Amino acid sequence: MSLDKKKLKKLIGVSAVAVGAAFVGLSVIAKKKKADSVYENEPDQKNPFEGKKVVFVEDETDKENADGVKGHLEAVDFSDYRPGMYDRYMKRAMDIALSFGGLVVLSPVYAAIALAIKIEDPGPVLFTQKRMGQNKQYFKLHKFRSMRLDTPHDVPTHQLENPDQYITKVGKFIRAHSLDELPQIWDIFIGNMSVIGPRPGLWNQDLLTAERDKYGANDVKPGLTGWAQINGRDELEIPEKARLDGEYVQKMGLKMDAKCFLGSVHVFSKDDSVVEGGTGEMGKAKNEKKKILFLSNHFITLYSFRKELIQRLCEEGHEVYLSLPEDENNYFTNLGCHIIKTEIDRRGVNPKNDIKLIAFYKKMIPQVNPDIIFSYTIKPNIYGTLVSNKKYKQVCNITGTGGTFLEDNMVAKICKFLYRISIRKCYKVFFQNTGDRDYFIANNLVFNNYEMLPGSGCNLEEHAYQPMPEDNVTRFIFIGRVMKLKGIDEYLEAAKRIKGKYSNTEFLIAGWNEEEEYKKIVVDYQERGFVNYIGFRDDIGDWIAKCHCTVLPSHGGEGVPNVLLESAATGRACIGSMINGTMDVIEDGVTGYLFETGKADSLAEQIEKFLNLSAEEKDAMGKAGREKVEREFDRQIVIKKYCDEVVKA
Repeated sequence: MSLDKKKLKKLIGVSAVAVGAAFVGLSVIAKKKKADSVYENEPDQKNPFEGKKVVFVEDETDKENADGVKGHLEAVDFSDYRPGMYDRYMKRAMDIALSFGGLVVLSPVYAAIALAIKIEDPGPVLFTQKRMGQNKQYFKLHKFRSMRLDTPHDVPTHQLENPDQYITKVGKFIRAHSLDELPQIWDIFIGNMSVIGPRPGLWNQDLLTAERDKYGANDVKPGLTGWAQINGRDELEIPEKARLDGEYVQKMGLKMDAKCFLGSVHVFSKDDSVVEGGTGEMGKAKNEKKKILFLSNHFITLYSFRKELIQRLCEEGHEVYLSLPEDENNYFTNLGCHIIKTEIDRRGVNPKNDIKLIAFYKKMIPQVNPDIIFSYTIKPNIYGTLVSNKKYKQVCNITGTGGTFLEDNMVAKICKFLYRISIRKCYKVFFQNTGDRDYFIANNLVFNNYEMLPGSGCNLEEHAYQPMPEDNVTRFIFIGRVMKLKGIDEYLEAAKRIKGKYSNTEFLIAGWNEEEEYKKIVVDYQERGFVNYIGFRDDIGDWIAKCHCTVLPSHGGEGVPNVLLESAATGRACIGSMINGTMDVIEDGVTGYLFETGKADSLAEQIEKFLNLSAEEKDAMGKAGREKVEREFDRQIVIKKYCDEVVKA
């Protein structure tokens, strides 16, 4: 036994020495190669815009660049980016550790790929490209060769007339699984790239460079994978790709990097994650007319949040079918949609009614024979998927879990079970917030078929910015069903406390009474002068504009609350509980305030904090909210995501 321990100890010691020697050896080589990798010895190859901010100027007299646009870059300023502690030290330390480990552990994979490339198409195993690095410094990026030697150099795949003719069989496999990118682990080790970051563009992708400059995405090291890669890859148009890269830079940190890393695992494991021909192929497919089926439990869910999408699909000539209880005032019929009246008990738990719904879907879906299905809310998601069962491409939308999963009861258990046996089989799942996504993953309710959406998005034209009211009375508004789950108790109690200290305040309640007990309670609070109940309003946008702040004290299950999006778009501050979705919308202290869920004293404290702001500070908070919605929650972003799925169907 003692001999075995000695051998083991000796083996560990020898291994440690070997690993250490390998690290030192690779570090020495990296130091020697660094200068050559960034063209230090080739001054004529260096980027004249290095360290500068640029804009793209269209010019028909210029040669067409790698983005397919005629024009050129012009410098407008110098970059003022200063890396923080995470970027400068922590991120680099993780890059070194991960890249060194990758170089050692994956060496057999490198050897196998190299051999396969040589056997199929003799020639160099690796190739280099001039790419855009941090602060617009050019560097030499390494890849496994996936295309024939006669492929045009420095031309994006999507600009090739027929990309497939150049891609080898081995190349098709390694590109589909991103194995061609593995040599970039060396670029990470040497310090030209990071594990996570915006993908490095070609040196002559001027439009992409300029678009990324709008968001500061050229200021950080490019990555092996990134936020844009797990949200579309080659399918993304340049402005959207740049926006997502900017979103990464804005949220860069350990949490965001972990999210990108884990997201890459499931995205890059699928054969269909890369569309050869990129946006070019997407553009060709846009002309194909598709048959699209929407499964919904109520007219209002489609009208309030999807009408712009449905209108777009109809205008593009697609055949749109809507399965819902009724089409109020023939709104969608007049758009050109086919209405399939569907009896559905949206809130009840009646097995007989649910069996009827499943039977209806089983008959109806094959009759429509859609190219793609979009479903919303629990029953259409679950029962639709049970019927479609991979025969049809169904995209399920988790727009919020409601109160279903907030309590550990039989209904919640049944719902989890039904989701587990159904939704894992669907084509794709769209989540509106990371909390719901993480819950579904943790409970094995979803597999690797999910993506994120920025909520349902906000119509920025319908909800235009309006300056804060200048009245002497500061108004707060609660919008939603009057019920315990929505936090009405906390709102009433906070209103009572604040009115006792600040007489120049008003607390409005807009919405219908969902629970009988609150009818008397609300009347009592109104008679005592604490609140003003205005009921359900069709003109809620006008009421939001009359107020200074929207309060959402919900206990959970909201998805990304549209009430907050619409209020922020109008230029109003928002106060909300610390729940999934709300925390995605409200930046604490910037666009509003967050309070401890279910705590009236915490809500009152944040309301008082808002009251003590100056008029200028309140106005600045409202403007910051509007800017955030424009940047992250524009409904057009959501519409494009759906349209891309239609194109791919």
